[in-house]
Amino acid sequence: MTLSVLCLWVERMDYEAAEAFFRMAFAVCSQGVWLIPISGFRSYQTQNLLFQVQIQRRGSPAAAALISAPPGHSEHHTGYALDIGDGHRADTDTMESFAHTAASAWLHEHGHEYSFEESFPPHNPLGVENKPWHWRFTGPPKAEAIFAWAHPLEAAAHAKAPG
Repeated sequence: MTLSVLCLWVERMDYEAAEAFFRMAFAVCSQGVWLIPISGFRSYQTQNLLFQVQIQRRGSPAAAALISAPPGHSEHHTGYALDIGDGHRADTDTMESFAHTAASAWLHEHGHEYSFEESFPPHNPLGVENKPWHWRFTGPPKAEAIFAWAHPLEAAAHAKAPG
């Protein structure tokens, strides 16, 4: 089941993820921080178009995969991932400079309280470029299974970890 997140526009997400995002966005509003949903669920076709653009920009599928998941492997396919922007800093949307905004600082300090985590922090085990705007909802147990599918390298790294 999906729920449309209505802010200035509509983004599709899993119902639980959208509900958690709304709670988080409303909680931070009183502090003058404005979390904006930029991109939620993406179809295979949309992800393919985005991936093809990255191939053109970067020269190869391997290079493109460092910034954009190939179709069929994107967290956006799950309904649990969301690109988040700072409503006061649209110039940082889907840019590394988002990491220096009030929205990013708040997410890093409080996102876990709403079961959100940054998907691709610097030096992540997948080798994907840092994407400070890209967050995933990890609340329900089914999200763990979904992200194990979406990130086989991450899952393998966890399986090999001692303990």
